[in-house]
Amino acid sequence: MSINNRIRHCHLQGQTLDPYQLLKAKSERLSWNQISDVETYVDKQAVIDWFSTLRHYSEATVKAIVVEGILDSQFHKITFILNLVQTTDFQTMSSKVAYQALYECVCQTPSGIQDWIDDVDYQMSKDILALLSRNR
Repeated sequence: MSINNRIRHCHLQGQTLDPYQLLKAKSERLSWNQISDVETYVDKQAVIDWFSTLRHYSEATVKAIVVEGILDSQFHKITFILNLVQTTDFQTMSSKVAYQALYECVCQTPSGIQDWIDDVDYQMSKDILALLSRNR
């Protein structure tokens, strides 16, 4: 599947990133009746807790981690990870600490969100970040 054919999860274009709205829109696309509650698919408290671990990062970094890295399965690409850890949010960290933070974020992805991701891509993302952070 080419990148042009993939569904884009988020187009910010000057709008602020609202993680819960992003997840609600995704669950509505998965629902056949369009009136189902997002909480049927995702534990809201787990998502809030997960996003709270990202509160120290800029909006662009959160978007890169959540949308591109996790939902678009870019974490299994070394160049994506290397570009991400070069951003200002990670400048004060050693590379191992930055990789560890990304690894923990991916590992803590709520199960409702994991259900939207291909299992092989998700596991590969975890494996790559584990190797970089030396958790393997």
